[in-house]
Amino acid sequence: MILFVTGTDTGVGKTFITALLAKTLVDQGIDVKVQKWVSTGNSNFSEDCVFIYELLGNKSVETLHGLQDRTGSDTAPYCLPIPASPHLAAEQAGVTIKTKVIRDAFFRLESSCEILIVEGVGGVLVPLSRDLFLADLVADLKLPVLVVARSGLGTLNHTLLTLEALRHRNIQIVGVLLNSKGGEDFSIVRDNQRTIAEMGQVEVFGVLPKVKSPLDALSSIAPMADRILNVLKDLE
Repeated sequence: MILFVTGTDTGVGKTFITALLAKTLVDQGIDVKVQKWVSTGNSNFSEDCVFIYELLGNKSVETLHGLQDRTGSDTAPYCLPIPASPHLAAEQAGVTIKTKVIRDAFFRLESSCEILIVEGVGGVLVPLSRDLFLADLVADLKLPVLVVARSGLGTLNHTLLTLEALRHRNIQIVGVLLNSKGGEDFSIVRDNQRTIAEMGQVEVFGVLPKVKSPLDALSSIAPMADRILNVLKDLE
């Protein structure tokens, strides 16, 4: 079983949500692995994958030294130094992002676990190269997608455009999960949920509240994770 987690933009909480979903499923006894095809901002390892696996309680020497999540591993096929879009970060580093490398790593990791969660990079129309959008590879691999979006003002346009881009490529949409940064107008948040569900014709699993520690959000995301898991089973 596979879940691709995308965002409506960078910084909306994809890594946070991916980590919490993985943690919730692992706590249920499910064998979960996480993958990030392209990470930027660190050429040695994927900081996002390290964060996720440490939340899962993986304190092995390999994880702490970044070996499991080092560039070239199945977990993190490409890690690039410049914090930019993958196509630009790759060009600046003199690297060509090859879809075969990503696909091979994906299939190897998928076969080694019950559920593979793939975290995207930026939004779905982020370019992996000058002639390939991230969404194109997701469509080619026929991955079901969970959209993570901001809960407050400004999220409607970004979220509905993301849903439209996914549907244009016949990508199965699992649903939308809204992530709160804190301080939003509740009436706007509530209407955003309704508007995205009705006009986007998609299930909105709920709003994850802002918390001090990631583990504080486990009780909130648990029922959402169960619903997401049921949708994935229905899509199989």
